[in-house]
Order: sequence, then structure tokens, then C-alpha cells
Amino acid sequence: MNWLLAVLDVIIVFSIFFVVQYLRKLPDQVHKKNLKVFELDLSKQLELFRTDLRKEIELLKISEAQLYMRKAEEFTNLIELIAKEMLDKTNIEKMKTDAKLRQEFNRRLMDLGTKLFFFASDETVKKYVEWRKIGQLIDSPGFDPRKIVFIMAELMVQIRKDLGYKNTTCDTDDFLNIILSNWEAEKKKMSL
Repeated sequence: MNWLLAVLDVIIVFSIFFVVQYLRKLPDQVHKKNLKVFELDLSKQLELFRTDLRKEIELLKISEAQLYMRKAEEFTNLIELIAKEMLDKTNIEKMKTDAKLRQEFNRRLMDLGTKLFFFASDETVKKYVEWRKIGQLIDSPGFDPRKIVFIMAELMVQIRKDLGYKNTTCDTDDFLNIILSNWEAEKKKMSL
């Protein structure tokens, strides 16, 4: 019977040893299992975040494209107004005598200026304001019309930059050579 108790003691010791070994490994096993569950959950959350971020980026691109189109449209309206009203000598003469025509022109400039305020860069808005201030002095004695044309050219270069040509090498001379047939001669007179 002693040998049976000895065998039972050995079995109990081995059982306790195995149970202790199992219990020692149990936290690691639980940790590994929880870590895998956590990694899987985190991976799902990251994928959802990526998907949402891609959607937001696409919406932002669409919004920027629409804003660019609107900006380009308003800039085109301004350039057309300037070309029609300010570069046409016949129209300039009409505006000198027709207060209603002058009033309509000023209303349109104010409308376009307001839109520029929302769509253009600070530099472009400030150049537009400078151009408008000089334009209001047109009836003043000693007014030099070349100055308003030169500032208009600076405004056009700023608009070009706003339309995405940030590092443009085009300058006021390029624009003035486009719109004036005698810019080089005028430039010499102005000693620029």
C-alpha cells in the first residue's frame, strides 16, 4: 500500500507540476489571443479611417476644382470687362460724357471686386484695390493713364499666379506687349 501511496504522490506532484506550468503559460496565451483580437480590431479601424480619409480627400479635390473653375470664371469676367471698357478708346470717350454708363461700369467693377475679395489671394485683392484707387483719379489734373495701365498689368500677373502659375516668369512687360502695340516705345517714355 505504501508503493500505491508513493505512486499517487508522484502522480499528484506531476499533476501539480503540469498545472503550475499550464497556469504559468496561461497569461501569455491569453495575452497573445487578446493581442491578435486587438490587432485585428485596430486593422479594421485603420482601414475604415483610410477609406474615410480617401473620401474626404476626393471631396476636397472636387471642391477645389469647383472653386478653381469659379475663380477662373470671375477672373475672366474681370479681364473681359477691362478689355471692353478700358482698352476701347470709343468706349472711354462715351464714359466721359455718359454718367449712366460710368455708373454701370463702376457697379460692375464693385461686383467683380467683391467676388475677387472671396476668390483671389490677398496680393491680387490689394493690387485690384490699388488699381481702383488710381482709376478713380482719372479725371484729376496731371493724371497719367499709363500708370493705370501698368498697375492693371501687375494685376493681371497676380491673377495669373492665382490661377496656379505661382512660379511664372511672365511679367508686366509680357502682358503689356500683348495688349499694347507700342509698349516698348511707351516704356522708354516712362523710363521704366
